[in-house]
Amino acid sequence: MSVFHQAQPAAAQAPTISPSIFIQSPREGQALQGIETIEGKIRGEGFTSGKLSFSYAADGPETWFFIADIMPEAEEGSQTSVKVEWDTTQITDGNYNLRLVAEYEGKATIFELIPNLRVRNHSPIETSTPAPAGIQEDVDNIVTPTRRSSAQETPTPLPDNPAVLESNDLYRVLSITGILVLGAFLIGAIYLVVKKDVR
Repeated sequence: MSVFHQAQPAAAQAPTISPSIFIQSPREGQALQGIETIEGKIRGEGFTSGKLSFSYAADGPETWFFIADIMPEAEEGSQTSVKVEWDTTQITDGNYNLRLVAEYEGKATIFELIPNLRVRNHSPIETSTPAPAGIQEDVDNIVTPTRRSSAQETPTPLPDNPAVLESNDLYRVLSITGILVLGAFLIGAIYLVVKKDVR
């Protein structure tokens, strides 16, 4: 009697999840104020630890400043949620880069960088001014009309100013004044002579 043994199916292996990082918030160029929540996910099997840090966005050698350590979640799984509160009031206003580094078994390391975050606790937040809806003209292509004068155009003279004295008028006034003064002097002299003769 022959006995047939049925082959047992091999245990199905779970698919391996490749290491990856995604920071959902904040995003590049975002303005930050007060306590901001940094949210994201670290995926992949063998994740051992992570580190969240920031640096100045200015050119030059990067110096990273610690924000928080990220540890794998307690439950079994290949995904760790990141939710860290960052108190931006502890740093001066300016532009910063944010970096999340994840380390895996075997010393493999990956990171995600969020550049140009604008901390604005004590200075106004810059806003871009959108173009009015429906206007699609390019400012560089706007032609400014220029007015050209024609040979037929002549300037219109201004009317005479009545307060202006002409030299002839000035001589006339001086002459009349001189005659009046001379006449008064002569009348005074005649009066004195007549008065003297009467005595």
